[in-house]
Amino acid sequence: MTALIKKGFRFAKRKLRKAYVAFSRRVLLIQDWIIDRRICGRSLGKIILDMCGDEKNQIGGTGTESSHYVYLKRIFSYIRLDETDKVLDIGCGKGRVFAFFIKEKYPCRIDGIEHNADVAKVAQEWTAKYPQIRVIVGDAFLADFNQYTVLTLSRPFFWHTYCEFVEKLEEKLTHPIAMLSWHEDPRVRDFIKVRPGWHIVHHEFTNRIHGLYLRNCPQPFTVWTCDPAERKNTDAEQLR
Repeated sequence: MTALIKKGFRFAKRKLRKAYVAFSRRVLLIQDWIIDRRICGRSLGKIILDMCGDEKNQIGGTGTESSHYVYLKRIFSYIRLDETDKVLDIGCGKGRVFAFFIKEKYPCRIDGIEHNADVAKVAQEWTAKYPQIRVIVGDAFLADFNQYTVLTLSRPFFWHTYCEFVEKLEEKLTHPIAMLSWHEDPRVRDFIKVRPGWHIVHHEFTNRIHGLYLRNCPQPFTVWTCDPAERKNTDAEQLR
């Protein structure tokens, strides 16, 4: 009888947790929809798959999925932005990060680059009234990273392509930057953290915010800094 009671209790607990997870996500989606409508005049929540990416071989770009505003607030709480900063959102999609910047009244400029022209068009249309935002249709590998002090990436690439992007960034970069990466593959983090010049400011796996479960939790994010001068010094020492 005791075993049966315990089994019933565990069953009820699983059901309650599942129901609360579903409730949490519904609440967060409603909050996102309200903010989207107020700032963008439309919802940005629809997920759009990328037909060019190859998930099996982990190459190419991923689809477009907007992060919750409360999750973005947690991520950006670990960095201070002022009017001297310029941010590049890589794989900006429909522009949820832009909307978050407007909501939080950040004083800096922000550009976004998106290779899917149809998706980028959505961001271009609603951001037209915000002069501090620019949406670029193009290849992130060809961007001039030295225009920016902060890069943001919400898993725009599959694993192998993400690592190639980091190598391209290191090749081009001439000044220190901060990089905020979320929804990230842990293999990417393992790849970056052993590379000279890179440092983790903060790393976190987030399940709940304000008691509400996030979608696809736990959600990992990492705040990085990269100093190309330190990287060059390390490379020079290894060649001696």
